[in-house]
Amino acid sequence: MNVYAPRLREAMADYFDHSEVTSRMLRTLGNIGPGGMIIADFYQQRFRATHTRALDHSDHFHLPVLGHGDLVREVNFLEEEYGTWADYVAAVDCTAYECMAERIEDRNATSNAVIRMRQRLQEFGFDMTTAPSYHRRYLNPLDGRGPSVLQVRETYVDRAHPELTLTLKHPLPEGDQRPGLSLIKIADQGRHVRGWPVRVPYPVSANVQGYRLRKWADAYLARTRA
Repeated sequence: MNVYAPRLREAMADYFDHSEVTSRMLRTLGNIGPGGMIIADFYQQRFRATHTRALDHSDHFHLPVLGHGDLVREVNFLEEEYGTWADYVAAVDCTAYECMAERIEDRNATSNAVIRMRQRLQEFGFDMTTAPSYHRRYLNPLDGRGPSVLQVRETYVDRAHPELTLTLKHPLPEGDQRPGLSLIKIADQGRHVRGWPVRVPYPVSANVQGYRLRKWADAYLARTRA
């Protein structure tokens, strides 16, 4: 274990002491539409809105913070969860800054296979539209204290048909844990269409799965959009 890692994460998080997520930035994200993303840009030491199509998913210094899909979902519950738009902006800004060290740690824990999957989906016309969400999943759901695995959840939209979405959940093995099954779910206008488990233990597996997803989506669109 690198004893300097915690200090490095804290130092990198401090890059954003003088940056904030603003109301204008969130409105820009809304105007960008599906595939839009607010990122923490370590090169410019600020938060900014962009499109995930412009991102290199292998770059550790561009961290997704909030996606268009996150914005749409959260604004639907604005009054119940946050109160006012100003309250929501403040909550997003606070979370973006205070969770920076955790985001760095989660990004470092992300396997090369998952990174390659992100790249392949982008190459095949799927744009990430939610910021990757990391959480622990207990291997026995009834035992909240037993063995667990870190898992990342992310959502993509078909670039040409943004009403078609892919949600992927990838386990991120730690230590001597063996790679588990990833779960893929496809929805059309929010309606579940199909889901299945796959194994993505290596980058080459991501190449295959990305190609299969594109072929399946094209076949589905041909059947339903004719």
